[in-house]
Amino acid sequence: MNCPSCKLELHKITAGGLSVFVCQGGCGGLWFGRLEVLKLDGQSLGNGKRLLNVPRAEGVRFFRNVEAICPYCKTTLLLRHFFSREQEVEVCQCAKCSGFWVDSGELARIIEPSFATEEKQKQAVSSYFKVIFDQRIAKMNLANVDIMESGRSIVKIFLFLCPEKFQPLKTSLQQKFFSNL
Repeated sequence: MNCPSCKLELHKITAGGLSVFVCQGGCGGLWFGRLEVLKLDGQSLGNGKRLLNVPRAEGVRFFRNVEAICPYCKTTLLLRHFFSREQEVEVCQCAKCSGFWVDSGELARIIEPSFATEEKQKQAVSSYFKVIFDQRIAKMNLANVDIMESGRSIVKIFLFLCPEKFQPLKTSLQQKFFSNL
């Protein structure tokens, strides 16, 4: 499989019992296949944090001006659920195979120990998730059952990636959007 953003070959990495395809040396994007998304239900917060530590190329931009083809199906265009230039995040989904393409962008940078003190990290991560959850996912058409399920899957992916020391994010998110996660 090739990265839908920078076209490099994706490499399989196992984290928390999930096999995720990662764009190493490029944009750092992650491909969660449908079966791996289903496995997220039994995962603990932060089990996938090592997926954020893959080598990324400096200056690689993942925002596409054209439609991207699913790296798995190779025939279906990815539906972009949301992106943010400020947070350098993009989330797309394949309508055919139900896999997710996630570029968590800034999250990988702000969780690094060299970023700042732990308190500043917590503030930065809190701000990051406020954008993702309160501004992006909350504005999806959650009245539509399919979109609601996609939103839940996106939340599970980000909670899987988020280090455990940011545990309070899960509780507030569950109360606000997804009480049955």
